[in-house]
Amino acid sequence: MNQLKVGIIGCGAHGRGHIRSYAEIPEAEIIALADVNSDRVREAAIEFGVPYHYTDHREMLKRHPLDIVSLALPPAANRDAAVDAFEAGANVLVSKPLTMNVAKAKEMIATAKCCGKLMSMSLQNRSNPEVQALRQFLADGKLGNVYHTRLWHGHVMHIPGTPTMYKRHLAGGGVLFHTTVHLLDATLWALGNPKPVRASAASYQKVRRMKTPLITWDGSVTDCDIEDFNVGLVHFADGSTMAVESNWMMHPRSRPSGAEILGDWGTASLRPLRIALEEGDSIVDATPRTDETSQFGSVYQDFCQSVIENRPPIVRFSEMLDVQRVMDALYEAAEKGREVTIAD
Repeated sequence: MNQLKVGIIGCGAHGRGHIRSYAEIPEAEIIALADVNSDRVREAAIEFGVPYHYTDHREMLKRHPLDIVSLALPPAANRDAAVDAFEAGANVLVSKPLTMNVAKAKEMIATAKCCGKLMSMSLQNRSNPEVQALRQFLADGKLGNVYHTRLWHGHVMHIPGTPTMYKRHLAGGGVLFHTTVHLLDATLWALGNPKPVRASAASYQKVRRMKTPLITWDGSVTDCDIEDFNVGLVHFADGSTMAVESNWMMHPRSRPSGAEILGDWGTASLRPLRIALEEGDSIVDATPRTDETSQFGSVYQDFCQSVIENRPPIVRFSEMLDVQRVMDALYEAAEKGREVTIAD
């Protein structure tokens, strides 16, 4: 097969990341860019030497037969752009989060299947050697039965200053949706993707209550209408649980982002990877060796190869839905103030 013809929708900071990643893949050729901001798309096309650019992605899809369309858009725009791309005959890679809610995610997946196309997400942590080593260690049963997982993730006193991340009608949600999603996906994947069945949660917005609000955008603190803190408990069908803490207002001396997995025979953690197994009254370091070479961009390489080989990509349909289900449930439980069921 000749080089894969790639189009990218969205030319902001994330979109430029997509462009750089595909530019490093010999099997891919970026044909066109699209963005509603005419200056931004033109500048990106000039900077990266992309021959065509458009302010309407539908015009791009009409003019160019594309093998892959990569979406670097706010969650509110992903469903429609993905459906348009599938119906134009392209496979689609989507930035996180997938979309605004499970219902829209199901529509995207149904359209992909109907059109016989592949879809993946730019969840780069699956390419991390430590995440891959932990997944294999757990799959081999070396930690025994996993009964609980803790994960905490966020930023040190920083809410991203783009409306697509702090305005609900564009962003869908806040720190859970846009930051913790990466560690949540990586941890669920390492655990073998247990089925979530119910959740309880609480959300909070600290930034409006600070004496000196830390805002990184032009305008008022009231422009932000999403949470900067969410904490929840997820129950899985296998009886295990997961505590999830998301915080964009972490203090500098607080614990760094990470995950801890509790098993019958020991514990495992991410960031960094550490595995400790119990032997009688002793604790033994069982941390596997990993390749320290970064593979941050390989999710794009995997998707290109999956299209060439016509195989499922590293991020599967069911896994995308489960991540969306967990996040939706944590928001719903926080809003309702009670535990909620996570339906299929």
